[in-house]
Amino acid sequence: MAKKRSNKRTKVEASSEPNKVENVKHAVQEDEDEDDDDDVEHVGNGDEEKNDDDYEEALSSEEEEEEEGGEEEEGAEEENDAIPTQSISAVEQQHIQEQQEVEETANAINDPPIIKSTGRYQNKQRCLILSSRGITARYRHLLEDLKMLIPHHKKESKLDVGKNYQGGGAGGGYGAAVNEIAEVRGCQTALFLETRKRGQDGYLWIGRTSHSNNDHAALLRAAGDASEEDDLARSNKLSLMMTGGPSVKFHITNIHTMDELKLTGNCMKGSRPILSFDKSFDEREELQLIKHLFVDVFGTPRGHPKSKPFVDRVMGFYYGDGKIWVRNYQILEQTATTAKEAAVQKKLTGQAHSTSLIEIGPRFVLDPIRIFRGSFGGQTLFVNEDFVNPNVARSQEKKEKGDRYVRRKGAERKRKVREREIKENVPVDPLADVFQ
Repeated sequence: MAKKRSNKRTKVEASSEPNKVENVKHAVQEDEDEDDDDDVEHVGNGDEEKNDDDYEEALSSEEEEEEEGGEEEEGAEEENDAIPTQSISAVEQQHIQEQQEVEETANAINDPPIIKSTGRYQNKQRCLILSSRGITARYRHLLEDLKMLIPHHKKESKLDVGKNYQGGGAGGGYGAAVNEIAEVRGCQTALFLETRKRGQDGYLWIGRTSHSNNDHAALLRAAGDASEEDDLARSNKLSLMMTGGPSVKFHITNIHTMDELKLTGNCMKGSRPILSFDKSFDEREELQLIKHLFVDVFGTPRGHPKSKPFVDRVMGFYYGDGKIWVRNYQILEQTATTAKEAAVQKKLTGQAHSTSLIEIGPRFVLDPIRIFRGSFGGQTLFVNEDFVNPNVARSQEKKEKGDRYVRRKGAERKRKVREREIKENVPVDPLADVFQ
């Protein structure tokens, strides 16, 4: 039996292709040895007492094993043919990975690293919102609307200090008072609304307070740098306004509150806004600084206890005609109720749902006047040459009214003189007394 098995295997090997790989031959030889051992053990168990039925069963099992051996040889040939392809693909894949690593390294050098938020309340900034005494109802309602839009605010009563207020040797006027209040309340930014001329002119101050640099002083104290800490203490003693900053002074006009506009937009109170800025805020240097201050004041920190984890409104800041136009919109997403509406919407926008903006309010216009290096004072960094003081505008308007009055009175005098001249130069009618 073993001899017959070996003869058949020899025929199979002779009929195979001459260009087979050596590893396939070794695999086939190992399979033959294992099959021969199995046949010897299986056939040698019966000695001479085997009958004809057992002999036929052994022959059929040998034929089945031969067929399985041929299938294994074909599978080995296919694997052998695929070996070079796998090796080439592995080399190409390694080359692609190296190129990707080089590109990622170049992008990491060119682009700044992306800071991923952990979702915790880490940016613990607070904004102080207050006003001067003597504001009108319109400005008071505007402050109430701003408080609803800024959940991380700290409110304070109306500030009533004079220009001669020194604040313990820390500057003077409103700036010193606001910085002292911000330090007590732990606020890093401030939004101060000041009115003049009995509420006719409104000025909005936005800036960083002196409390924002307390962290820097703590770091210096922890590092043990006594010289810099002493210098910082002396500067705080001289002027709190110089340690904070920058700050911007705006002239606020065209104010319309939420209750006044009667708009249909609505949003959740305390929700975090998306701040949208015009491209001009990236082109002009003074607008870049103003943009950072707007982000600090109107941007709600993530995880603030009074904020809601929703983004359902957009605050837009647009620069035009030398002024900043502020708007507040609701993000409204509508889904089609019927298949026909969905098809029409998808044909128009490419999506089955539509997203639109509805104005909520308030709306106002900010005209930049001056940018200071410190908090509510200090060195001037920018001056708007196109800004016209409201007092000058009113004086010019009154002057124009006075000129109109002078012109009207002059015309009246000229008319009277002309009428008198006409009466004097009319000839006497001889027939005027005939019918009397």
